[in-house]
Amino acid sequence: MRRCVKIFFKALYLSVRTILLWPFLVFRKTLLPRPEQIHTILLLRHDRIGDMVISTSVFQALKERFPAAAIIVLASERNAALIQNDPAVGEIIIYKDIVAFRRECRKRRIDLAVDLFLTYELKQAFLLFLSGAKYRLGFEEAGREVFFNIKGPRISSCRSMRDQLHGLLVPLGVTAKYLEPRLIVSEAEKKEAAVYLASVGLRKEDLKIAMHPGGFYRTQRWSRERFVEVARRCVDRYDARIILFGDATDRELISGMQKEIGRGCAAAAALSLRQFAAVLAQCNLLLCNNSGPLHIAAALGVPTVSTLGPTDRNLWSPEGKNHIVLSGNLPCSPCSRIVCAVHTCMDSITVSQFLEAVETQLAGMGKA
Repeated sequence: MRRCVKIFFKALYLSVRTILLWPFLVFRKTLLPRPEQIHTILLLRHDRIGDMVISTSVFQALKERFPAAAIIVLASERNAALIQNDPAVGEIIIYKDIVAFRRECRKRRIDLAVDLFLTYELKQAFLLFLSGAKYRLGFEEAGREVFFNIKGPRISSCRSMRDQLHGLLVPLGVTAKYLEPRLIVSEAEKKEAAVYLASVGLRKEDLKIAMHPGGFYRTQRWSRERFVEVARRCVDRYDARIILFGDATDRELISGMQKEIGRGCAAAAALSLRQFAAVLAQCNLLLCNNSGPLHIAAALGVPTVSTLGPTDRNLWSPEGKNHIVLSGNLPCSPCSRIVCAVHTCMDSITVSQFLEAVETQLAGMGKA
């Protein structure tokens, strides 16, 4: 009942907002820039890890279309490190507040600004207006397009995030839909990762299975007991070495799981984001929930098996090949709930299903 009320008031708010902004939309002038007019491009991506990873394909596509342009990414403190080696990105600005944002943009004289957020919210669209960019583009939803002057698409409920982001770029003449997300790990980082793995008792020839049991919301998390059971079976059946990953808030979870799994398990909690990516790149397989690490693995070319419950499969399934997504496929999914009293969608994913997917992935590598 509470959810229905929330949906009703959201729809009412968006309808009223659209009506109020309609007079401004009628007189909105749309422009279309020529490539030679674009010297500086600003991209808004100051949100979460998975969003940033998927958006790296956009950075590549824009660099192909505007090779002489400087690409600036507005990032968050949480996700900025992911793109520090990306050759398409010329500069990274950390978002602090609106005043600092406006000051940084005015210094750089932005020609084109693109809002990459798939949202109905006005804040990001307003930031684009404050950037002072001559050309502004973003997803059009409930009147937020009043702040844009390039006509963009609406948000789709049946396309992946990557496909929607590339669809957003079509008015700019970008057609590189074949590009997939990527993360660049330096040679120095690879060497440091190899040293780290050796320090926790792992050899180069070991079958290394990474496991990340965390998730941004509790509703996205499969039970720790089932992850533990999967890990034990992988150790017994394939002589695998399990590496448990988590951030600083997962220390207790990871420590407890390591004890429960027993032999063949190492813990790697609270690595920096780049250290995590470098170590993960040397693993054979990642087992996880639908979260940022899943998309990091996909961008690194690491095969995955992941769970999916309240999350939209069309929007958030990992990009590229060699990924198996397990879900309960219930009538109420996807609900995108932050809190759920029953958690049926995640609980319906069994250990047997997960192990079958692991078997499929390892057989494809010739390691089963």
